Amino acid sequence: MNNHGGLTLSAVTGSRTYQVVAYDTAEVRETLSMAAAGSTVRVWLEPLGSRGDAWEAVDIAGGVEIPRTEPVALDRRLTH
Repeated sequence: MNNHGGLTLSAVTGSRTYQVVAYDTAEVRETLSMAAAGSTVRVWLEPLGSRGDAWEAVDIAGGVEIPRTEPVALDRRLTH
């Protein structure tokens, strides 16, 4: 989410992006603002007809799936 509250969401297939500029509730906005890039979120969107290709996030189902990363032991040196 940018400083103005705008958010770009991509379809899981990667075939479409959505410019979210409005949120139905503060809870929806807060949840999406905490999602990291690469997270998976099931979001219900409604088009904002007066704003071109802009969308309102209406609801979120099931929370946010954060991509899993392998844990790294902090006491060993990383090499690449």
